[in-house]
Amino acid sequence: MEKISIIEMEKLIKNYWTPLDLFKINDIKVRLVKLKGKYHWHKHSEEDEIFFVVSGQMVIHLKNKDITLNPYEGYMVPRNVEHLTESENGALVLLIEPAGIKITGD
Repeated sequence: MEKISIIEMEKLIKNYWTPLDLFKINDIKVRLVKLKGKYHWHKHSEEDEIFFVVSGQMVIHLKNKDITLNPYEGYMVPRNVEHLTESENGALVLLIEPAGIKITGD
């Protein structure tokens, strides 16, 4: 096990919305992803998903409210909750989620 640098790991990400795996802890993965623009509405029937913003800003749209996350803020989307993620100007985000999660949703 070696230490990592988020700044160095960010340089390895070539495409938005394509997570880079940083760690696997039991059956949980910690991933780093660059977001820009909108993702599609989706849900994960069996998995909770945590978003933690490192830099930039993102919005998690839920059917009944919007959650705006700034640097050093996080939010857990519970399983089976439909959501759409968006970042108008770009964001660097840590994802904490089960290793087998389908990124595109069910």
